[in-house]
Amino acid sequence: MENMEKISRFIICGCLWILFLLLLQSCKSHDFFHQVAKNSKYTNKLYKKYLKTYGNASMIDPEGTSSVLWYYDKNKIHITDINRAKIASKKEYNCNSDSVINIRKFKRGCYSECIDAEGFKSSFYDVKEDSLYEIYVCLDICELKSKETDCPVIKQLREHIIKYKLWEVEVVSVK
Repeated sequence: MENMEKISRFIICGCLWILFLLLLQSCKSHDFFHQVAKNSKYTNKLYKKYLKTYGNASMIDPEGTSSVLWYYDKNKIHITDINRAKIASKKEYNCNSDSVINIRKFKRGCYSECIDAEGFKSSFYDVKEDSLYEIYVCLDICELKSKETDCPVIKQLREHIIKYKLWEVEVVSVK
């Protein structure tokens, strides 16, 4: 009888321990999703600020708790890396005005959408025409870095991703 009591206590303690671990894991998952939402909100806020201040802004959709934004100003590209809703680093590179991604040249259908991929978002305010140009294209950035494309805007984006290390993934050369 005494052994049965010990066994039942052991089983109850084991079950309580498992429930505690499940609760702990649930809290960690909740915290992660909270951080993802917070990062996305901060990234979009900074995106709007750059657009208002500099007249252009581009980003690759936040993935998890990190994201990247950039804008062009006076022959430079300014890149902001964000991690956990805080600016992790800022970089700037010389960039001639011919290499600026010109989304006004974008033609629909020049790049097919794909499932479970990042999105490229870019906005440009044309002061002369008092017009706002915006595009959002669903892309697989890893695939884009390893394959060529005919679309001029996506081709420029690919070059900038590689040259300025906008999205840190390995480049696999396909010939």
